[in-house]
Amino acid sequence: MGSPLSPVVADIFMEDFEEKALLTAPVNPRFYKRYVDDTFTILPSDKVTAFLNHLNSINPKIQFTMELEANNTLAFLDVLVIRNPDNTIGHTVYRKNTHTNRYLNGESHHHPSQLATVGKSLFQRARGICDRKHLAAELQHVEQVLQDNKLRILRLRHSDRVKPATVERVPAVLPYVRGVTGQFLPSVKCHIPLQDAGVYKLDCECGLSYIGQTKRSIKTRVKEHIADVKHRRIGKSAVCEHVQDRPRHYIRFDRPQILAKEHRFLPRMIREAIEIKKHPNFNREDGWVLPSAWDPIINKIKSKPKYTTARLQDTVSSFCVNRTKN
Repeated sequence: MGSPLSPVVADIFMEDFEEKALLTAPVNPRFYKRYVDDTFTILPSDKVTAFLNHLNSINPKIQFTMELEANNTLAFLDVLVIRNPDNTIGHTVYRKNTHTNRYLNGESHHHPSQLATVGKSLFQRARGICDRKHLAAELQHVEQVLQDNKLRILRLRHSDRVKPATVERVPAVLPYVRGVTGQFLPSVKCHIPLQDAGVYKLDCECGLSYIGQTKRSIKTRVKEHIADVKHRRIGKSAVCEHVQDRPRHYIRFDRPQILAKEHRFLPRMIREAIEIKKHPNFNREDGWVLPSAWDPIINKIKSKPKYTTARLQDTVSSFCVNRTKN
């Protein structure tokens, strides 16, 4: 007891115990499920005692007790299982006979969030356990309990809303088959949407780039760069200054590259400074001051210009101003 491995080892032992017990049982249960140390079993009524004695005979240290169905009901954990006349199963919330329906009092000096949690948990439990037949009665009971504990029903009823179920995403590993995989998986790269904050890069046909960072969406920041170029805001934008001084340069506003997705301020500033040192750029500033000990590592991963001025075409980005007008 007390070891973090105890629950895992105990569960492994019980799985082995149950496997042996069910294989050698004098009668096979129609239904058998276990949660920790509680089991729910469906057996013919005249076979229950024999099955219990069989379980207790396997290991003297593992002994079971049983609770039989009474008035067509049987409690399992916090669920009251009900056998309907047509032999279908119903279910509602189970409360012990000693339950007092006492919760945090609404007039007590507890934080409002703690008081709101009472109604939220009771409403969620009702919806998670009750079937349609018993749900209305349980919700009515919850409202009465909240009134008795002087908790405001109107304030808590928003917890009664049903939230849409979330779909759990499971990763899939697929083998690559030439000519086949590309038809339904054209790109395996995880694209970072432009709506996120982070560090980005705008390339120019001259081979230099602009490295920037923003706490807002990168898409919004790129639009601001475009507006600065259109309105010739040289003092406000290094991108505009680069285009104004070099009329034949072509800024690829249509292809911004997201270098990192980062909402935190300090990691974003450090990443921007690293990218500025890595890439040939026309930034006015070097960004966050990095330790000089980082320079040898950054120098090894520096990028080389992809273009040269000899490859420049006499064209201007469609996002920029028309330079034929003065």
